[in-house]
Amino acid sequence: MHKVGLIVNPVSGTDIRRATSTAGFIDNMQKARTVKSILRGIEAVGVDEVLIMPDFYGIAAHALWDLPQLSLKWSFIDMKPRGDYTDTVNAVKEMVKERVGSIVILGGDGTVRVASKVSVNTPLLPISTGTNNVIPYFIDGTLAGIAAAAVANDLVNDSVTYRLRRILLIINGEVVDQALVDLGATLYPFRGARAVIDPNMITETFISLVKPLSIGLASIGSVLRPNGLPSDKILHVIIGSRFSIKAVLMPGYVTNMGIDRVEEISLGIKVPISRAYTIELDGEREVEIFNGDYVEVMADEKGPVIIDVNKAMQELFLRQCSNCP
Repeated sequence: MHKVGLIVNPVSGTDIRRATSTAGFIDNMQKARTVKSILRGIEAVGVDEVLIMPDFYGIAAHALWDLPQLSLKWSFIDMKPRGDYTDTVNAVKEMVKERVGSIVILGGDGTVRVASKVSVNTPLLPISTGTNNVIPYFIDGTLAGIAAAAVANDLVNDSVTYRLRRILLIINGEVVDQALVDLGATLYPFRGARAVIDPNMITETFISLVKPLSIGLASIGSVLRPNGLPSDKILHVIIGSRFSIKAVLMPGYVTNMGIDRVEEISLGIKVPISRAYTIELDGEREVEIFNGDYVEVMADEKGPVIIDVNKAMQELFLRQCSNCP
C-alpha cells in the first residue's frame, strides 16, 4: 500500500523572535489552508491513505472539515497530542512503522530536526512555516502534495531525494542531540526563551548546511563559504575579533560578527567545545551545559532524506508528457 504522512506543527513560527525581530507569523488558519492544498495535491496523484498527526489546535481537523468532497482516504494517528515536540516524534515513529512512502511537514528547521531523529530512511518534504527555514521550502501546498505522493507511489526514482548531514552533540561520551543546519555554543546561562538574539553571547558555531539564502548562525557560513562546502565537511567558526562579517542572525536583523578562526572539519572527527553554558541547535537553545561536562561535536552523513521538489516535479512532468509534441 502507498501512504503519505502529514505533520502540522501548530506552534512553529510563534517564538519570541516575533517580538525581537521582524520575523513573520503564519497563523493556524493559513496553515489549515496549506493543509487543504496539500491534500488536494495528493488526491490528484492518488495514494491509498494519508496518515495525519492530530495536532493540539486541530488545524488538520479543521482543514478536513472544510473539504467535504475529498475522495482521498485519510486517518489520524492514534495518539493524544500534548502540544510539544513529542507529538512530532510519536507521529513520525508511527508513520515509519506504517511504512509511509513520504512525510510532508509544516514547520521550520526545528520541526525537521525533531522529525529526523526517528524518520530513518523515509523521505521528508518540509514546507516553511517556522522562523529559521533553511531546510523547508517556500512552496505551494498543492505542488508539495503532488511531489510527496509521486515519491510515495514510486512514480519518480531515488535521484529526486538527497540525504542531509547531521551534527551530533556529544556530552561525556554520549550523543544527546543533533542539529541539521547549525550548532552553536552560547554564553546564555539558561535555555530561557531559546532564541539566539545577542551575537556577543556566541563563542563558536558548527555549520553543516551552507546555502546563500540561509538565516541565523548558518548565514555566517553563507558569507565565509559562498560556493558551499564539500560533501564530506562541515564548517567550524570561532567567534572573535580577527576580522568581521555581516550576518543575518534573525529576520530583519543584520549584525556584525567578529571571527577569529574558520576551519573545515571532516565527517567523523570529534571537536571539543571549550566554553558554553547552553547549546543552540538549528536556531534554538536546547541543551544546558553543567560544570564538569565534556562537550564534543561530530558530524556524519546520517541525516534525514529530503525530497528535492524541483527534481521530483521535473521527472513527474517528463513522464506525464513523454509523448507531447
